[in-house]
Amino acid sequence: MYHIFHGPNEFTAKEMLADLKSRLGNSDMLSLNTTELEGKNLTIAELTHHVHAMPFLISNRLVIVQNYLSQISGGAKKKNRAEVITDLAKLLDNLPDSTTLVFIENVTLRKNHSILKKGLKISDCVHAFPEPTKRELVPWIEKRVQQKEGKIDMPAAMALANVVGENLRMLDNELEKLILYVKNKRPIRLADVEYLCPYTVDSEAFAMANAIGRQNIEKALDQYHKHLNEGQHTLAILGSITSQFRSLLEIKSMAESGMTPPQIAQAKGWRSDYPVQIRLREGKKFSTKQLVDVFSILLETDKAIKTGQMEETMALDMLITRLCSMKKM
Repeated sequence: MYHIFHGPNEFTAKEMLADLKSRLGNSDMLSLNTTELEGKNLTIAELTHHVHAMPFLISNRLVIVQNYLSQISGGAKKKNRAEVITDLAKLLDNLPDSTTLVFIENVTLRKNHSILKKGLKISDCVHAFPEPTKRELVPWIEKRVQQKEGKIDMPAAMALANVVGENLRMLDNELEKLILYVKNKRPIRLADVEYLCPYTVDSEAFAMANAIGRQNIEKALDQYHKHLNEGQHTLAILGSITSQFRSLLEIKSMAESGMTPPQIAQAKGWRSDYPVQIRLREGKKFSTKQLVDVFSILLETDKAIKTGQMEETMALDMLITRLCSMKKM
């Protein structure tokens, strides 16, 4: 039997691989009968040798091949590629019953990939692992907490989804921490998330910085007017924007100096490096020079408001529009 796991969602793929291993027998004995191969430079002869090896003391053997199918679909000459695919197809047709072969691809294979099309004809052979969408994160969090025999309030789930994003491993680590904290005696609440993951309180401000980074004027202005409707003062919103960009510049500069996320988190006195990861992700949308230029624009806006040169709401509207219109570096 062979399986094809493909797609960038490595967290879910590894969980399915772990489930597959659990069904193949004793974990200690299976580990003695497991071979892991890198797809780069792997030949059909080498792969054939490993899949036809006899299992030792148990009836099953597991061969895991990383990023092989995506390698043979490009890079080599067309003639050689066709020969490799033909030989691989023959090998798959003649796999020993004792061998389970798993191809793990970190990218989504093209629909016209010959081996993928072959696998799709077999039940339970091909499994796609796309990154979850923003809309899927909250249901994923709720289901994950249920699997851990816990409960979570909707505001808490939304806060985690908004800040951590699509990184399922980071989300799972946060949920483990939160479940241990509440000891499953009550649901995880927003206050728990804000206490153990304090960077979540910045999520709305980062949403605006993120929209500006993506030059999404409509989303950035929506975030701004949402803050106004919630009763926040214009200068407070300006201060929040300034704070977020200052943080992006600081973390980006520390990373460029060679500091790792854990080192940056320790220097900042944060409980984990998650807030560093978040800021680095947002910081990629700007060059260092661009972030410095942003501060000049923020200073101009602050001066214009405080000296009465511009009306506050209009000044912020113009500021956001200007930042979203900056030339990409």
